[in-house]
Amino acid sequence: MKRKFLEDLGLEADVVEKIMIESGKDTTALKVKVDDLTEQLTVKDTTITEKNNKIAELEKVDVEVIKTEQFNLGKAEGSKEFENFKKSNALNKALKGFKVKDPELIKPKLKLDQIEYEADGDEFKVSKGLEEQVNPLKESYGYVFENDNPLPEFTGDIKPPASNNTITKEVFKKMSYKDRVALKNEQPEVYENLRNE
Repeated sequence: MKRKFLEDLGLEADVVEKIMIESGKDTTALKVKVDDLTEQLTVKDTTITEKNNKIAELEKVDVEVIKTEQFNLGKAEGSKEFENFKKSNALNKALKGFKVKDPELIKPKLKLDQIEYEADGDEFKVSKGLEEQVNPLKESYGYVFENDNPLPEFTGDIKPPASNNTITKEVFKKMSYKDRVALKNEQPEVYENLRNE
């Protein structure tokens, strides 16, 4: 509303001023509301444009190519794991050739990256790098290897007497290994006393 329009109606200046102030309040509120709505529309337009750009980028992606790539990647990793499994079996077999009782006990002592393999049909076999590592371990970790030396055999006719009082040190020394084990299991205190004399 224009001030001149109100003055032409013959209204007093004081009344015109009050009308203009009140009209300004309404106009300001409407202008703020219009500005707010305009800003919301701008934000929505920007968001829509961004989403449309992302959709356009995604439409360029060939899902079949990604599927094929992922399949081939999985296949390659599975093949690598299967190859590692075969190499582990080849190493176990080679360690058995060195008379290792349990390959898992000796593997942590080996530098596995220095062991070379060669294909043997569908399998692998160790070609280099194992013997140089295993032979020194035989001295340090002999308990892990089978021993070619026969176990000692104890022989003798002496049986432990039924009474604890009649076993002497001489009788104990002549007892067979088997008889000593039996004495240890049946009479551990007597066994310890005789062993420590």
